[in-house]
Amino acid sequence: MLTEMTLKEFANDLGSEKPAPGGGSASGLAGALAASLVKMVAHLTGEGQEAIIARSQELADELMDLVNRDTDAFNQVMAAFKLPKGTDEEKAQRRQAIQAATRLATEVPFRVVEVSLEALKLAKEMAFFGNKNALSDAGVAGLLGVAACRGAAYNVLINLPGLKDEEFVTKTKTRLDELLKEVKELEETIGVRVLETLK
Repeated sequence: MLTEMTLKEFANDLGSEKPAPGGGSASGLAGALAASLVKMVAHLTGEGQEAIIARSQELADELMDLVNRDTDAFNQVMAAFKLPKGTDEEKAQRRQAIQAATRLATEVPFRVVEVSLEALKLAKEMAFFGNKNALSDAGVAGLLGVAACRGAAYNVLINLPGLKDEEFVTKTKTRLDELLKEVKELEETIGVRVLETLK
């Protein structure tokens, strides 16, 4: 699994000629790092941060799992396209497999957006109420959380045109717009807080 590699191995795999792991798994990792930094700032803040420490660990764990799941989903899409298509029955089975795999490859990065947004909300809490000596760390958590959300959103959007379920596509686009609006607001709030305080 990707998450069992060393950092160097993961980076090398990311930069290889293979199409996966790619931006989706990298986005999941960015989200996990954001959540982990939130946890660190909460630890440094001390008493009263138990809930944030526990929640940020949960988010980091799920995002690390999504790092693996994103690449697995992409590989399923590739496998579906390689299915035989010699007969009408094979063509139908292939189309069905492609649709199922493409939907999974959409749902996984969408979940990365949702979970990374939760980490981003906690980053805001730490930027305003965490240990001031770790404010830059809370700021970096915010930046990584934003990158995770936007990067995963790109991976959602690139897969949607391949889906025939128009209702699912419409609902996904609408919800994604709502989530990204929240991401933008949090990015601005955290950025202003960090820069104005550090200056």
